[in-house]
Amino acid sequence: MSVSIKVSVRCRPFTCDDKLGVVMTQNGEEEGDVELINSTYSTTRFPFSYAWWSAYGYKRHLQGDPLQADNMKLVDQQMAYESIGRKIKADLMGGNAVVLFAYGLSGSGKTFTVFGPDAVDIPEAWFKHEEPHPLWGIFPRLAYELFKEKQDGWKISMKYFQNVVDTVRDLMSPVAQEQQYKSGMRKDPDGFTDIEWCQSVVLKDWNDLRRTFMAANAKKAIAPTQFNHQSTRGHCIMTLEVEKPDPEREGMKQRGRVYVCDLAGTEPAGDIVYADYKKVVYEDGEIEHKYVGPHPDASKSKELQDQGKKINLSLTEMAQFFMKMAEAVKANKLKPGMSIPGCNSYFLCKYLKDTMLQARTYLFCAIRPEVKFHGYTFSTLGFAKNASVIKLQPKKASTAASPAERKLMAELEQMKALVNQLKEENERIAKMRNAAGGASSNAEADGDDDAEAGGDDAASAQVAQLAELLNQKQKELENVLNGGSGGASGGMSVQDEMMQRQREEYGKRGIHLYHFEADTKSPYLINLDVDAYRSKRFMFLLDKPHLTVGPQGDIQPMSLSIVNGHCSFENDGTEIFLCAGAGEVMRNGSKIEKSARIQLAPYDRIVIGNELMLFVYPSREPEGEPPSADTAAAEYKEALQNVDTSAMNELQEQMKKFEEEKARWEKERLEREAAAAEAAAAAVVAASSNNADNSAAAEAAAAEAAAAAAKAEEEARLAAEKQRELLARQVNDQELREVLPKIAELTQIVKFLNRDVLSFETALQSSSMEDKEGAGTSGIPKVKVKVYNKATDETIFLDVFEFVKAHALLKDEVAFLRNALMNDREYESPAGHDPITLLFDNSFHIGSATTFLEYLLYNLETEPDESHLSIKLAVPPFNTIGKLQVMWIPLSSPDPEKHNEDDLMDVESPSDLLGKPWTFKLRIVGATGLPIITDLAYCQYEFLGELFTTESVEQNTRSPVFNYEFIHHVDCVTEQFIEYLQSARLEFQVFVNPYILDPPKDKISTKNPAIAAQLAEGHAAKPTYDDLQAKCAHLEKSLATATEDLKFLREQYRSAVGSDPPIRPLLSLAGFEEAQNSPTHSAPCTPRKKIELAKANDERLNSPTKESSAAITPNHAATE
Repeated sequence: MSVSIKVSVRCRPFTCDDKLGVVMTQNGEEEGDVELINSTYSTTRFPFSYAWWSAYGYKRHLQGDPLQADNMKLVDQQMAYESIGRKIKADLMGGNAVVLFAYGLSGSGKTFTVFGPDAVDIPEAWFKHEEPHPLWGIFPRLAYELFKEKQDGWKISMKYFQNVVDTVRDLMSPVAQEQQYKSGMRKDPDGFTDIEWCQSVVLKDWNDLRRTFMAANAKKAIAPTQFNHQSTRGHCIMTLEVEKPDPEREGMKQRGRVYVCDLAGTEPAGDIVYADYKKVVYEDGEIEHKYVGPHPDASKSKELQDQGKKINLSLTEMAQFFMKMAEAVKANKLKPGMSIPGCNSYFLCKYLKDTMLQARTYLFCAIRPEVKFHGYTFSTLGFAKNASVIKLQPKKASTAASPAERKLMAELEQMKALVNQLKEENERIAKMRNAAGGASSNAEADGDDDAEAGGDDAASAQVAQLAELLNQKQKELENVLNGGSGGASGGMSVQDEMMQRQREEYGKRGIHLYHFEADTKSPYLINLDVDAYRSKRFMFLLDKPHLTVGPQGDIQPMSLSIVNGHCSFENDGTEIFLCAGAGEVMRNGSKIEKSARIQLAPYDRIVIGNELMLFVYPSREPEGEPPSADTAAAEYKEALQNVDTSAMNELQEQMKKFEEEKARWEKERLEREAAAAEAAAAAVVAASSNNADNSAAAEAAAAEAAAAAAKAEEEARLAAEKQRELLARQVNDQELREVLPKIAELTQIVKFLNRDVLSFETALQSSSMEDKEGAGTSGIPKVKVKVYNKATDETIFLDVFEFVKAHALLKDEVAFLRNALMNDREYESPAGHDPITLLFDNSFHIGSATTFLEYLLYNLETEPDESHLSIKLAVPPFNTIGKLQVMWIPLSSPDPEKHNEDDLMDVESPSDLLGKPWTFKLRIVGATGLPIITDLAYCQYEFLGELFTTESVEQNTRSPVFNYEFIHHVDCVTEQFIEYLQSARLEFQVFVNPYILDPPKDKISTKNPAIAAQLAEGHAAKPTYDDLQAKCAHLEKSLATATEDLKFLREQYRSAVGSDPPIRPLLSLAGFEEAQNSPTHSAPCTPRKKIELAKANDERLNSPTKESSAAITPNHAATE
């Protein structure tokens, strides 16, 4: 039976002073309606299954339409669960897969609907409440009821991971494991997608779920933006799987699974800023986080924007998938549950697309109620509208119970039946005795009391004994379900065994996992990282009198910057001392000189090599919060700049100039505004003058004032542009300082991993083709990292955050390999973590094609010879690297089926279009002649301030085909739109993933002798690529010299003997090896000095100036 995606649109919260933008109505069961008001859109009504108005606080901010707002019913968390949660629970308990899909703008309430408050640092977080709480979302209520109903034989397990750009982070992993998103993504026998390497944790009860989720959620990547003070940076997916005996099929288990998908915000990446917030608590207990403004560190905003551009690609692909599916369904071209080809390039579609079509899917779209968010709201409602028509074909998943499970379940049922039987028998006997007791005499009763008491005690003991056996069987079954080997105590599960192995292996290096040692009472150092996922994973316990740090020390950090005798720690029983050694050590931003001995205080920030640590002494912590990773990292960066005195002075000088110019600009801006205000006032006075004699003077004054105002506005624009330019250059400087040390370390890492064909350097790339034309100063080149493969002559330009991410992953791989080698076990890195694959499997902006739009004002179609636009390289020298075929086609209606050529308007002047509709279809056919073979390609352009993206096509070619079509429609042409088409130059940016032509043949593995030699102690280092190149050049030179010598000797032999020298016969392949190994019976080789002397004599005797000597050369040679 086919079903549709159930769509719920929820509107919350109202936090900005604005007009009401939406009206939500629920007319009946699965009959919701959303209406846009105070809008300019032609389509304003959208029907969905559910429409929930939850804009608490609207009375504080609403500016107009109070009656409509008051008439809407406020839907709280409990009402939302009653509407839809019960159905979800029934689907899950029936063995279905259920997908809960949260989509919308950041800060619109996606996470609140599916989870509720989930920040680990707030008391109202859902997992901090053991009993139901009013703010609980749909999932906590569902899980709470599920555990209340849990029975013997049920197994409930959980996975929780986050997709950030193109990696997947296992939030359940104590050691913060992450891999490339394609790694381990498989379909199970029932066709549901899973990521195999992510940990699945079996949950015992509701409290176990709360504790597990809280620990995992603390590792989630979040950042404050102007849309949300805790915006999730990427897509978070949690799966809860319920296995329970199938009531209709003996020996089989139903396997229900709920996917809770909390997606990243849909706002355009260019709109995002890293924000500062202020928390406000109102008298009624409601809490608001007020947006204060952008964070003063502009590099934080740039990093979020760069990440957002990549994250949005997966959201765009999902929107394209829903749109194509909706079109196919409306055209009756698609059966329920069937998918369409393509839309499979990024994580979201690759993971969810097929699962969603065979599950019961619930889409929760979150929108904002204010008019200012109408653009985002309309886009979200369009996405939901397409999703609502898609037909699904749900199917149930099942699995066979293991023999051990079947045996234990049968024994458990028998024991339960026996216990119940004995209890009933005891109750029956007790009733009979009570009934007979009244008829017996007191004497008889006194004589039988002891016997009856003894019988009761024996029966009770038997029941208690069986109950104890039953409890043991329940534990044994639970252990088997958890993956153990059986028995009440049982063996460890596979997951526990792996964690124990990691604990032991890290312990051999003097490193402890925080997961196991969180409750230690000993002083320790714990790692800090600005990436919360990687922070506070590893500890160095300082519980011994003396501990050395170094590759051969008591503590052996994974960092490549650690040297022998790096430093040491002393514990005298009460205090901890840090003793500097041969390596670099810092404390609280100050470098410690060699041989210095420093007493540590709690919350000191310690840097060993390049490892940033926090010193913690339990029970001695000072009051207040410990320093954050961001604070410690900023302190470390400043310390590095202080070490580089010249760089620090230069930076301080730049900042001083910047602040001076900023102050000057602010002063000039205020002066310009004051002058403009005076001019405007003068113009008003002049215009209002009724004196006819002064009318000419008044007009002149008004014109002069208008010109002055226009001049002031232009000067303000240029000043603001210059200020943005300086800010961008400051960001570039910060990024360069951050990435240069990582380039040096990654160069060392790829050498260890036998990939020293790779080299890295920083580069500046223009963000727009207009930058090179000098069209403006706003387009500041961006810092990129150029990655070059010497072996294949391939180059790619990465964003700084992509390079930093690759650096972190490869640093982890070196640690995993070292651990495996130290413990004599095998380890092979995932294929996606090979440095060449990891660094080159990224999309980058290769070039742009531009066109002017003015001819579109005349309803003219693109001429065939003008449709092929030149693609210019995105970096100097901006040469042509290919062609992009782009065509604009005028339409008479936004509905292509209603288009009629005869209805097209003949336009003689752009003013003819004023007040009329304008419709064009844009076709991007494809690119041709690119300089590299693509593995994936897509194209982006911005029209009327909105970003559009083609489908990402996976084609191994130099000429990717997009076949992209989009109808651009304007309901009413205005002067501004005409001006836009007359002046705009549309840029089509081409992005590609390069196809790896010659992937490495060897694996990144402990079996690789070259890697083992580099990483294991006591082995000779493998020569680098450059060393081998130099050796090869030397051998080629030696070969050329030997060939020349041989040629000379042959000529001398021919001159002396009169015939060619004998040639050694070629050996057959069969006898080649034998001949090689057998002794050669020949005359000894001619010494090198004699050959050189003979050549010199020959050259001298055959010189044109020595004709008299030439005649005796043969005799001379013969004599020799």
